[in-house]
Amino acid sequence: MPRPLIVAAWMLFGAVGFALIMVIVRHLSASLDPFVLNFWRSIFSILMFAPWIMRVGFGAMRTKRLPLFALRSVVMVASSLMLLWSAVLIPIGEATAITFTAPLFTTLLAAVMLKEKVGPRRVAALAVGFLGVLVMLRPGQEAISLGAILAIASSILFGFVVIFGKRLSASEGPELVILMLSIFNLPISFVPAVIFWQVPQGEEWLWIIGLGIAANMNMYGIQRAISAGDASLAQVFDFVRLPLSVGLAWWAFAEVPDPWMWAGAAIIFIATVYTTRREAQLARKKAAVGMAPRSRP
Repeated sequence: MPRPLIVAAWMLFGAVGFALIMVIVRHLSASLDPFVLNFWRSIFSILMFAPWIMRVGFGAMRTKRLPLFALRSVVMVASSLMLLWSAVLIPIGEATAITFTAPLFTTLLAAVMLKEKVGPRRVAALAVGFLGVLVMLRPGQEAISLGAILAIASSILFGFVVIFGKRLSASEGPELVILMLSIFNLPISFVPAVIFWQVPQGEEWLWIIGLGIAANMNMYGIQRAISAGDASLAQVFDFVRLPLSVGLAWWAFAEVPDPWMWAGAAIIFIATVYTTRREAQLARKKAAVGMAPRSRP
């Protein structure tokens, strides 16, 4: 298959997982606390990797980067919990649209943490992206809800997850990166879950198993898409998450997003795609300069 089709297929796979996460969490939130849901999700996410562990053995899980894995997991748990709560408090389409700001925050964090240079064109793209958030939330016309604030905070924290993931991907495979995230998530997510402890009943177990499958679909699809092509190509197809999430929310809960959400989401998407493609172009130029033959003295 052509590379763009491979990337599109994996991003669609991950997008289905994301949409299912949002809908399942909203469905189960009527009887189970999101803190508890996040803990049980981690358990079943790990169990899904049992066939892979049996095939490659426990030796494939050896790594010298446990501190970075642990730090990434702490941030990921916080980001996930905020996103899950936002899916309960605001329309799923709005929460999903806000998550498209994550690459914008990643660019800002890369400039601060990794000392990457951010030129005027990327600064302009970032400003346009955040303008899209204002269009969608319309501060002044109506109060910014707690759910929207949580979705924005989740996107900021996910920017840290991406930065840490870039460092880990230099030496670790995608399966190990996802598995270690779930393994560390288990004890970290258990701490807040104890406060609101609940044991699922009856068919809730089936939904939670589905939640674990959906979580792995989301992360694995993204990892494989980025492995098959650069991040800028994957970002183009990432927007499919929005119509999928909106469609499922309409089918399950009769949610109908307003035109402002679509307008703001479109602005954010355009800015995000431009920013990601610009970063990829700069990375290729930097790599070409590094590979250029040096003249002898």
